[in-house]
Formats: sequence, C-alpha cells, structure tokens
Amino acid sequence: MDLDNRKRLILQAVIDSYIRTGEPVGSKFLSHLDFLKVSSATIRNEMSELERMGYLTKPHTSAGRIPSNDGYRYYVRTSMDSYRLTDEEIEQLMLPNDCAGLYQTVHAVASRLAEFLGFTVFAVSPSCSGGVYTFEVLPAGKHVCAVLAISSGGGVKTAFAKTEKEICMEDARKFASILNEILSKFPIEQIGNVRMMLLSGEVARECPNCVGLLDAVKQLVEQLKSYELMVCGSENLFSYPEFSGIEAAKSYIHLLSAQERILEALLSSGGKSDNPDIKIGDENPVFRNSHASMISIGSDSKIPVVLGVMGPTRMNYARTVAGCRFLINKLKNIIDEEY
Repeated sequence: MDLDNRKRLILQAVIDSYIRTGEPVGSKFLSHLDFLKVSSATIRNEMSELERMGYLTKPHTSAGRIPSNDGYRYYVRTSMDSYRLTDEEIEQLMLPNDCAGLYQTVHAVASRLAEFLGFTVFAVSPSCSGGVYTFEVLPAGKHVCAVLAISSGGGVKTAFAKTEKEICMEDARKFASILNEILSKFPIEQIGNVRMMLLSGEVARECPNCVGLLDAVKQLVEQLKSYELMVCGSENLFSYPEFSGIEAAKSYIHLLSAQERILEALLSSGGKSDNPDIKIGDENPVFRNSHASMISIGSDSKIPVVLGVMGPTRMNYARTVAGCRFLINKLKNIIDEEY
C-alpha cells in the first residue's frame, strides 16, 4: 500500500528513532523535527492512521508507538538503496592481509561483519574449494587402498577403503585413470548420480578388482561437495533488550546448536548481492521470534558462499545490507582471482 509523503516521512522518522534508541516514539518528539513542519495534533492523527493501516503498533505500557513488522517491510521496500558507506565504515570493513586459504578468508569476512554490525553473522562455504579435482589411488596395505582427490590449488582430501582382494599397483593406476577420465573433466559440484553410475559401469567392465573402492569414491565426492557453517558474534544479540529475557536467551542458545537447520535455511535462501533475502520477525526461518530478522546474501563467484546476518527487527536494514554487499563483493573478487 502506497503512503502519501507526510505519512511516509512520519513512518521513516519513527523507524529511525526506534532503531537508534529502542524506545517508543511519541508525537511530541516528532513535532520537533524540522522536516515535518506540522503540529503535534496533526502528527498524532497521522500516527493513528498508520497504526490503523498496520504500519505502527502501540505497546501497552507506553503512549508512544513502534514500527510493526509491516512497517519494517515498507521501510525495506522503499529505503534499501539509500545508504552509502562512509570512508570510516569502509576502513572498518577492510579485511586483514594475512588470510591463508578459503576458510580463513570467509571467517575473516564473517568476523569483520559481526564486529561492524554488532549482530550475529553466519557464513556458509564449501568444505573444500570446489572446482575440478584429479584423483590418485594408492595401495596402503594388503587389503586397504587410499583414494586421493587433489584440487588445482594443491589441497588433498583422502578416503580409505577395505577390499576383499589385494589391489596391485597396476589395478590402482587403471582405477585412477578411469576416475580421472569420467570425473576430472567436471567441477565437483556437477558430479551427480548419473556420472557416478557411468563410473560404476566402467569400473565393473575395465577394472573389476576395484569395484570395492567405489564406495570410498562416493564418500569422497560427497565430502568435497559438503558445506561448513561458521558463526561469529554469537554473543552480540544478548546486548539487545529483545534477547535479554530468559526465554528469548534459551531459544537463541538452542538455535545455535541446530546448525543443520541454519545451514539449510541459508543455502535455500537465494539471496544475492543485488537482491538480498530479508526475513522480518515471524518470517525468519531460523529463529521464529517476532523480534528477530535474518538477512542472507550470496556470492555469484565460482565457489559459492552465503552470509547470513541475524539481529533485532529494529536493525538498520539499509546499513546492514550495505555492509553485507561490500564484503560479499570483496570475497567474490578474492575467490575469482585466487581460486
């Protein structure tokens, strides 16, 4: 629903004040704002109308009003691109130069964002760096073989398999050759059931002694395709009154232990730099609390990474998204240049 200019200015002023102070906002406070230039009585009438429309709500203990979740949604729809990071804020978001590897780089991004915003930040990245892998197979004993996956950057993941028959070096080399012929032409994330079925058929025909190694290969591929969840600033939300109550704190602590749920929600969010996914209050799929919102934003780099920010519904959404965009774009550039 569109608002006329005066209602929009009043709603914006209420939201800005409530984000800053956490205190309900009254007409007397708003009447002192130069840009409104209307009487306190007129502001009261407009605030009553905004409440009737569902954009404001009135706590029982206060004469002032606070934004409703619909009020925040209107703010998100109309104000998201208005925020520009200052030079000082950009300096605060700059990453250290000593990050070694993908994990440390992603963790540095999440840590810096949590510190900048004062919220909890989740980061999801592949357990490995993705891309194309080559395979080697080495007998590691009479009835044990090691299957190695080697990334273009030199990283190695290993799976071991017990075999009924002893695998000689010739069989091991032949099996590795089949693996590389069928799997190494494709990024690891594109290796699915069809390609694994092709591999099984080829091994059964050309290297039957090594059929017992296929389970180790499947395990290795799934391991390479899995994702890790990092959590930074988990204690930050306790500084907000919305999370200081015993029940809210218990729910939040329980949430942090449900990492699979967080991982699934972030991977399915679909948020991108130019179109972040914003869930307000009860929409939040991770923490169904009317006082908590979640923003997720993913990179479109060759190694997919997702950042998720959880904070109170009265967060500054425009500033939060600006910080997320800055860092996810930095991360994309690093990944595309170095991995």
